[in-house]
Amino acid sequence: MKKRKMEESGLAKALLMTVQADRMTPAGRQKLAEERLRKLVAYARQNSPYYSNLYKGLPEKWELTDLPPVNKPDLMAGFDQWLTDRSVSEEETALFIEDKSNMGKCMNGRYLVFTTSGSTGFPLTVLYDKTCMNISSALSVIRSYARKEDMAAFIKNGKRTASIFAEGFYLGSGSIAYQLRRMPWKKGLMKNLDVRMPITDIVEQLNRFSPVMLGGYPSGLELLAEEQEAGRLHIAPAVTMTGGELLRDDVREKLTKAFGGFVQTNYSCTEGGIMCHECVNRHLHLNEEWIMIEAVDEENHPVPDGTMSAKILLTNLANKVQPFIRYEVTDRIVMHHEACGCGCQAPWLEIEGRRDDILRFEEGVRIQPLAVYAQLKEVPGLKRFQLVQKERNLLELRILAGDPRTVYQKAERILQDFFVTNGVHVTICAGEELPQIHPESGKFKHVVGLK
Repeated sequence: MKKRKMEESGLAKALLMTVQADRMTPAGRQKLAEERLRKLVAYARQNSPYYSNLYKGLPEKWELTDLPPVNKPDLMAGFDQWLTDRSVSEEETALFIEDKSNMGKCMNGRYLVFTTSGSTGFPLTVLYDKTCMNISSALSVIRSYARKEDMAAFIKNGKRTASIFAEGFYLGSGSIAYQLRRMPWKKGLMKNLDVRMPITDIVEQLNRFSPVMLGGYPSGLELLAEEQEAGRLHIAPAVTMTGGELLRDDVREKLTKAFGGFVQTNYSCTEGGIMCHECVNRHLHLNEEWIMIEAVDEENHPVPDGTMSAKILLTNLANKVQPFIRYEVTDRIVMHHEACGCGCQAPWLEIEGRRDDILRFEEGVRIQPLAVYAQLKEVPGLKRFQLVQKERNLLELRILAGDPRTVYQKAERILQDFFVTNGVHVTICAGEELPQIHPESGKFKHVVGLK
């Protein structure tokens, strides 16, 4: 059978398609998504050995629910068979990620490589082709502002964007690195500050840069809000955009009070890109022409609108090199199809998010959780970890590793150096237990602070 050729779309075409979709009726966008789904499934069956085998018994006239759900462990186990490009291998991508100078580069000139944050304990490598990246960028450009006046203020005041994300092959920092490589003239307008930096250094750079847009994890921005209230940070962003963690109402209020402007969030993941944008009514509207989200129970049966799901099944219609089709994600959501009132007719959802804890120490220093994760992610042999704050300056490190003693020693040394750099002197002890999920929610926290 002749292999299907992957369709490519530049940024201009992706922007045009997004604008055109905004002018469609809900029925028109749904029809478009269904057409893209059939093309994606056909492409996956012909080019991915994994999906070719999975869909062997698929009827000729199938529906979405006829497609068997997939999960991270199964896909990770057959990584090379999962990809639709037979010239790319798991070994090659692993070597590519080892070289930090590759951040923002396209592997083989074709694919951006990202890693997930491992919110369930196990990171995943994800490839985007340029079309997938352009679609993600277009959705962000066209739909990221809940209010038109915020976009106008952003443009009028200089378009300087500062983000505080974990530096590495993550969706946030990796996308920024990619843009700066493509458009080096933006270096004076875009800045990503690593969450692992001491907060004093972050404050200093933000004061010099004076961002018009401030982005980052809610936990990190919460610390910056405290710096602003203390008089050490002096910025006035027109808009503050959060992502990567749940934005709680109390944190949103704290950010609004500290920075002024408009505070909003989105719903994204590495596997799906930016899946939902927030409107003025604080509803997360689905980018439904490119993303399918099914709210399901534990047995993958659909749950009605207005009911909390046990998880979701995600289908990313833009990613053809590494198809995610009915992919299990452990997020719990409530789906809505009723009218929102903001003018957007796309379905919207509420999400029960996972949020690690901020570490607060006797010295008055505060450390955001993803800074800790970014430090330990690079420890060789460390499969999973959990850092539990027992007392203000006493931490328990629980690890899962093939050689626990050696790995613990490396991890403990890295953490000690990191905390000293941030002005904290702590005692770290080895946990007797393995990393634990929460017994009620089933969610996993890498960092558990004092309550």
